Amino acid sequence: MDKIHLFLNGERGIAVAEGLLQAGHGIAMAYVLTQITGSPEIVKRLAAIGLSTEETNDVNETGFVKRLTKSCPRLLIVSGFPQIFRKPLLSTAELGAINLHAGRLPMYRGGSPLNWQIINGETEAGISILKMGQNIDTGEILAEARFPIGSNDCISDLQERANKAFPDLVNDVVPQLENGTVKARPQDDDQAMYWHQRNDEDGLIDWNRMSAGEIDRLVRAVTRPYPGAFTHWRKQTVRIYAVEPSGQIIRGVPGRVCYVQGEGPYVVCADHALLLRDYVIESKPEEKLPSGAHLGTESSQDG
Repeated sequence: MDKIHLFLNGERGIAVAEGLLQAGHGIAMAYVLTQITGSPEIVKRLAAIGLSTEETNDVNETGFVKRLTKSCPRLLIVSGFPQIFRKPLLSTAELGAINLHAGRLPMYRGGSPLNWQIINGETEAGISILKMGQNIDTGEILAEARFPIGSNDCISDLQERANKAFPDLVNDVVPQLENGTVKARPQDDDQAMYWHQRNDEDGLIDWNRMSAGEIDRLVRAVTRPYPGAFTHWRKQTVRIYAVEPSGQIIRGVPGRVCYVQGEGPYVVCADHALLLRDYVIESKPEEKLPSGAHLGTESSQDG
């Protein structure tokens, strides 16, 4: 298929672009959002594979929609592009628009679906390609895939699997759209759930309320390349990137730091302790948490 217009952000979009080109499809233009961190690097990498790019602040702006309409696109493909597409924009392409959504539908509509699937303790992650409409993530499902979430998997593991799976899914769907053989499946709205887009503040650990398992999943869901889960100690922010369940049950005051036979730091959760394997005190990166420290709210002190 020719005259594909690709709206992308990050590694997933680049992987899809490469897959489309390798399959012989023609991408007329790739679009990136100007204010997204890393946009210049994305533009550079797309240029290296021979793609023309355009940076934009608002894809729904009248002038942008008019320019796109004049180019007579056949299909719009949206991969991680963080803006809602309005009806005039969706109407520009002959075959409409498809969205590559990194969540199982309809249970994971909305933002940050891979992160939420780890946090919620799912043992299997789902990704979907759906027909875009005016409502968020409600369109017919055109293709989907699933892969396991292991007990030690972090967000980067799921992103890598999704980025490998999406190009194949797209290359299955695009010819079917072109020849009219695609099998679309409506979503069951009775099972629908929306999840909000996560931000850094959502990574705050509540040692009093959260179990060791819940904290472990949160840490794995928001670790690098994200800012990481965090807590506070003596008005300092402590970023936590990796934890490990203790081989023995250690209990006490939630948030309390302790060392057992020289190994640690362990931090007591609502049920039992976790071992901190990778953490940084932001203001003092070389400093380690001492035994007896009490982690918690920003104003908490040792006690």
